[in-house]
Amino acid sequence: MMRFSLFLTAAIVAVAPSIAVAEPVAEVPGAVAAFQRVCLAGGVDPAAPAAKLAAAGGVKDATVTIDVPALAISRAISKNYDFSKPLAVEQWSGSVDGRTAKFVIASFPEKRRYPHLCALVVDGVASALPYADDLKAAFKSFGIGAKSVDLVHYFEYAGKVGSDNHPVRGEIFTRSQASGAEKSMHIYVAY
Repeated sequence: MMRFSLFLTAAIVAVAPSIAVAEPVAEVPGAVAAFQRVCLAGGVDPAAPAAKLAAAGGVKDATVTIDVPALAISRAISKNYDFSKPLAVEQWSGSVDGRTAKFVIASFPEKRRYPHLCALVVDGVASALPYADDLKAAFKSFGIGAKSVDLVHYFEYAGKVGSDNHPVRGEIFTRSQASGAEKSMHIYVAY
């Protein structure tokens, strides 16, 4: 019995290095780059996202279909921050990697911790995990770092940027309730 056990252990050890774990594949590989280009490239200038979308030929929607207050519902499906009662909301439609994408730009009263928000919403995305490394790098270049994670659907980023230490938070969540679709992903930055 001992000899068989040793043989089985040796066989498992010999095969183990050849077992490959599949890396998660992003369903919309250009999502983080599009988000970075529109929402992060202008820093904390609230006019930058709309200007970038207009310059790129984005289409401003006549009506807003994304539920902005629902962007605050993510980790553990509870409200993280107050995105209710926005003063102004713009929604822009386009596509990323052939998938319909919505950019939402919202402003709130200046007394709020985060009076500005820029978000990308894409439906049909099952997991945030394939976007984690690219988004971490994008937020790091923006000046904020990782704060918490709830694998596989949620990653949160936070910090302070600029000479005035302006508070900023960002997140990706793939059980977003903002569009009303199943398996919807939102990525946002609030500052």
